[in-house]
Amino acid sequence: MKEESAQIQDLHDLQLLRAEDVAGILKVTASAVFKWAKAGLIPSYRINEKCLRFKREDIAAFVEKGRGIGFNHRRAGYR
Repeated sequence: MKEESAQIQDLHDLQLLRAEDVAGILKVTASAVFKWAKAGLIPSYRINEKCLRFKREDIAAFVEKGRGIGFNHRRAGYR
């Protein structure tokens, strides 16, 4: 039982975000977040067939890198 509660706590510690949450953090549209994930600029995790989630630490690293400097902002959905 302790092991199960530790696994549940690990899941809570992951702090998985929805595309809408990431969009709010980055001040872009959710579609831009999806495009960046598809392009491999932001690591994403498929929860099921329709849901992508993002780790808060990956988003922080993306921001630290300068939001993917070196890619075409307009093609990637940035406004």
